[in-house]
Amino acid sequence: MFVYESKVKVRYIETDQMGFVHHANYAQYYELARTECFEACSGMSYAQMEAEGVMLPVLDLQIKYIKPAFYNQVLTIKSIVRTLPTVRLKVEYEIYNEANELINTGSTTLVFVNKDTKRPCAPPENFMKQVRTYFEK
Repeated sequence: MFVYESKVKVRYIETDQMGFVHHANYAQYYELARTECFEACSGMSYAQMEAEGVMLPVLDLQIKYIKPAFYNQVLTIKSIVRTLPTVRLKVEYEIYNEANELINTGSTTLVFVNKDTKRPCAPPENFMKQVRTYFEK
C-alpha cells in the first residue's frame, strides 16, 4: 500500500455563491493529489510516461461529499493506492479540512493505454520497478 498527502489552498474562484467549494472542483483536487502521489510512488511524472507512449485516462470517478470546504482553507488530500497496479490503477482519496475533519472521500480508476493504439496495456516496467517496492511483503 502507498499513501501520500498533498495540500491545496482553496481559491475564491473555486467557491460558489454559498461560499462552499463547488462540487466540480473536487475532481481537480483528486487530479492534483494523484499526480503528486504518482510521482512520489514511481519517481516518474505523467509527462515522462506519456513520452514513453503510455497514457492514463480516467475510467471511473466516485465522489462522496460529507462536509463543505470554504475559501482560503488549506485542505489535506490523502491519496491511497491499496493494490499493485496492473492494467488499471485505483486511487482512493480522503480530504480533510484544517480542523482535521474528514470532509470528502472518493476514488478514481485509471487505465494504462498505449498512446498509439489507444488500447489498454501493461504499465511501463520502469514505473513498476519502484512501485512494486511498496507492495512487497
